[in-house]
Amino acid sequence: MQNRAPAAEAANAAQAEAAPSPGAAQEVVAMSRREKQIVLWLNNVNHMMNHFQNQIVYVMYPTIARELGFGPLELSLITAGRSVFGHWAQLGYGFLAPFVPRFQLLGITSLIYALGTFLSGIAWNFLSFLTIRCVASAGSSSMHPVGTTLLTSYFRKRRGAVLALNSSISQVGSILAPIAGGFLLIAIGWRNTFFAVAILSVLMAVAFFFFKDRVRDPSSRSESNRAKLARSKASYFRLLRNRNFMLIALVFLVGGAGRGEVTPTYLPLHLERDFGFATTFTVLVLSLYQMGGLAGPILFGWISDRSSRKRVIQVTLLLSGLASVALAWQGPNTYLIMANIIFYGMVTHSRGTLTQALIADLVSEEDRDAAYSLYFFLGFFSVPVWAIVTGFLFQTYNFTVAFSVMATSYVVGMLMLGFVQDARRAGASAVQ
Repeated sequence: MQNRAPAAEAANAAQAEAAPSPGAAQEVVAMSRREKQIVLWLNNVNHMMNHFQNQIVYVMYPTIARELGFGPLELSLITAGRSVFGHWAQLGYGFLAPFVPRFQLLGITSLIYALGTFLSGIAWNFLSFLTIRCVASAGSSSMHPVGTTLLTSYFRKRRGAVLALNSSISQVGSILAPIAGGFLLIAIGWRNTFFAVAILSVLMAVAFFFFKDRVRDPSSRSESNRAKLARSKASYFRLLRNRNFMLIALVFLVGGAGRGEVTPTYLPLHLERDFGFATTFTVLVLSLYQMGGLAGPILFGWISDRSSRKRVIQVTLLLSGLASVALAWQGPNTYLIMANIIFYGMVTHSRGTLTQALIADLVSEEDRDAAYSLYFFLGFFSVPVWAIVTGFLFQTYNFTVAFSVMATSYVVGMLMLGFVQDARRAGASAVQ
């Protein structure tokens, strides 16, 4: 087991869960190995389809903007609106989990996402397109809090590897989106492209509804709605008083400068405007960045399952800071840029899944739905802030200053994590 390659072990992590841990929930005990594999890959495919559908629209934005008559300012409003709706929806899913079984909740939100994607193809002006994309964002955002809770509940011994595999599979969708989006845009136009990709979410919804009665979760207990609401509120209050959880959420928020759309937004401008590289080289660099994001989470997740998870996260934060400094200060050497961007993608994409696994180590099963909804709400809420800060520093000073500040945020996050208890080192039986 120790000698397996990280990617191979992550893909087979479900098979390592044959014997349930002491005190495991009854629904976990009832699941066979085959069912666990299905749950794992159902979540992996759903996450990949989410990224694919979210990323495919970027290729179509110029064409949509010309037809509907909007420009860069309206485009920024779409980005901000989708972000706000998605973040608040993620916070709400923690409240809904006690009332709606997790698989059924994922099925419902997949249908909402499908509806929003389909209606995007019939938008008639900017305001209608903005409203519809916000609805779609609220539907797609359930994957992170609800899907992560499912995976950490059913795969207790290999949380790092399983979450890393889930993240890496989602990156495949991000890599395929520009290629497929460009082809579909030319072949059938942007409206028909939305109609076509909406089918993917419908298929995922059908699959999730199929599992709603076969996989039981804690929310299926026979309680009154009043009791469920009280239990949900109590979970949030416990988390807000949980020092370890709040520190991890703050690490995700403070050390999240390079996450999301920040790097792929400003790096191409730096390469083409400051260094004079062609667009083809920029595309290559962004592809290498995404490929690094495929390998990094699996490698570091595999290591974290065999050592101190907190220490591994601190190492990835430190390496993220060093890679950011190198990216900020290096010159127009193509080979150094390509080598560093792969390493940069590996380490900056890794800390997210590692912190998610650390939360599962520290938070009880009862509070996990609320924990992930609050965690993703706080963490992703910082992305637009970092995007504005980085853009301001880039515009006012230069790329070097902007990414040097970003590098500092990783170091701050690493130091903050030092105050978090390492639950597995303390011998938490729920994890080992």
